[in-house]
Amino acid sequence: MHSFNKETFKDITLLYVEDDEMTLEEISYFLKRYVKELFIAKDGVEGLELFKKKRPDIVITDIQMPKLNGLNMAEKIFEIDPSIPIVITTAHSESDSLSKAIELGIDKYLLKPINMQEILAIIKKSLYLDSLEKKNNSYEEYIQFILDCNSTFMFVMNSNNVEYANKSLLDLMGFENLDTFNEQINKCKNLFDIEELKANENWIDYVIANKQRRHLVRLKSSKCEKLFKREFYVSYKYFEKMNKSVFVFVDKNEEKLDKIHNISNKLVNDLNNGISNENLMNELKSILNISSRN
Repeated sequence: MHSFNKETFKDITLLYVEDDEMTLEEISYFLKRYVKELFIAKDGVEGLELFKKKRPDIVITDIQMPKLNGLNMAEKIFEIDPSIPIVITTAHSESDSLSKAIELGIDKYLLKPINMQEILAIIKKSLYLDSLEKKNNSYEEYIQFILDCNSTFMFVMNSNNVEYANKSLLDLMGFENLDTFNEQINKCKNLFDIEELKANENWIDYVIANKQRRHLVRLKSSKCEKLFKREFYVSYKYFEKMNKSVFVFVDKNEEKLDKIHNISNKLVNDLNNGISNENLMNELKSILNISSRN
């Protein structure tokens, strides 16, 4: 037996559509004790107009109604808001209507006569799932924003298709969008150059086969040769449960800058102690020379 606190439903607005006067009165009386606001309609046309005006959090509707039946009303509501939770009330004899409901994407229903506790349970479940989906969508946008703003270059593959590449990588390589990047990565084996790669060997297959180590790669582009002399370390990881492959590129010069920073700190520390470290100085010169040639 379900037990519900009225606080659970205190912020919910609900549209209830039912043409049977007795059922409408009984269910409405019960729901008004729980929800913040209840909108009542006696047919699909009235229900659709109320939805447009009030935009409730959830819709509960009978199937067989005059003027516009519940499923046709639901179809029109989905055109306005595809994410709105809709629950249908149905009799055992309406199995054909249930098939139509499933085609529309409605998977929540109440069998008549309606149990009052069940109606609260399905409202809670419907709004929880809807809330969870919205949170997931917001979280995905949040993650994508972070990845797009990150200076590290990366892309994600599902099988042989690139499903995501962050903005840094697309901008660097001169691709307007993911589709153009996908076209090139599947057609052009020389998009990335790896010194140890054998002739006619696919660079992606090579990186996957040698995933235990990083690979030094050079990005190629006929449009801007000077820019694409930059070199990157690429790392690969496969996430089996998600069937996704992630490729991450780190600019080689970032490692050089870290080395320069560390050596400089050591040199300053030695000089403060009256020590002249020639080995560190030569190492620093070597790194700077390499940097200048790149």
